Amino acid sequence: MQRIKSLDLARGFTVLMIAPIHTVMLYSKLSIHETLMGKLMAFIAEGPGAQLFMLLMGVFFALSSKNNFVAICKRTFYLFVAAYLLNLFKFIIPNFFGWLPQSLLNDLSIVTNRNEYMQLLLIGDILHFAAIATLILFVVSCLPYAQFVSLVLASLVCLLSPFTWDLHSSYYLLDYLLQLSGGGPPQVFFPLFPWLVYPLVGFSLGILIKKSAHHDYAFWLCRDLGWILIIAGNMAKYISVSNPVTPFYRTYYDDTMIHLGIVLITLSVWEWISENVKPNHFFDVLTYMSRNITSIYIIQWIIICWLLRLFGYHELGFITTLFAVILTSSLTISISFFFKKRAKKENPISDQLID
Repeated sequence: MQRIKSLDLARGFTVLMIAPIHTVMLYSKLSIHETLMGKLMAFIAEGPGAQLFMLLMGVFFALSSKNNFVAICKRTFYLFVAAYLLNLFKFIIPNFFGWLPQSLLNDLSIVTNRNEYMQLLLIGDILHFAAIATLILFVVSCLPYAQFVSLVLASLVCLLSPFTWDLHSSYYLLDYLLQLSGGGPPQVFFPLFPWLVYPLVGFSLGILIKKSAHHDYAFWLCRDLGWILIIAGNMAKYISVSNPVTPFYRTYYDDTMIHLGIVLITLSVWEWISENVKPNHFFDVLTYMSRNITSIYIIQWIIICWLLRLFGYHELGFITTLFAVILTSSLTISISFFFKKRAKKENPISDQLID
């Protein structure tokens, strides 16, 4: 199936904002987080940000023609390898050279002892989530009425996720899997519950797009359903006053509904943009970012963590933050483009295998 431009634009914009968001998150003084720039970055990250990643993961999975068992096993394996290699380069190497500030280690709840490197290696992040979610999407895709099943499962995950949080086992491996499934920051970011909601809904949406004669219908449905979810989620928040406030990474069903609604509306907006704005160089940049999401995600984290020695942790003011954002973003795109161009030169078909 021909790639849908709005999907690449939506994901590409989110990928473009990864480095700036993480730069502000780690480098800027906490007071900067309360400025217009800080609030804008926070909205992009926590509104149509990571959730959009997850949902489009499900959409692209449904639209892909390469979802056989062997390919899925390879993709899952490579995602896990990438996750732990990223922790190696993102945390362990800079910590070995003393580049990670003690205040950051404290915020990550890293106990400085002989096990600190293992603690850093096992921190769960978005790549761990993607690896597990890929397997689950494959299983769902093999079931009868997969589109309906994925929505039912998404509803159950949305409602029942709090019951999976902070479960533990005396068996180390099982305990670690439980943490990846329902743990919380700073040991695990993006636990499987409730984040699995987004790729499951995305998978159902992808099937709808594939079946539709004109995919415009699917995006206008996204718009309408998005507003319904936002209204219903806010009504549920008003009624369910007993639900405690939870962090961004672990949300109750009401907040999950609101986030999902924001993402669906965002997709419909990008569809409108793609239909009404002429192709331009900015669209080309977003398309490139979308098709190189994994490498860009890895590169930007390594750059940001390695430059902590230079910029410090929560130490930059407004002007120096802008400089850091430009630097980390430029380095990320430049290094990504260099490796992409080199891969094409050495293997002309390698671009079909990356991201």
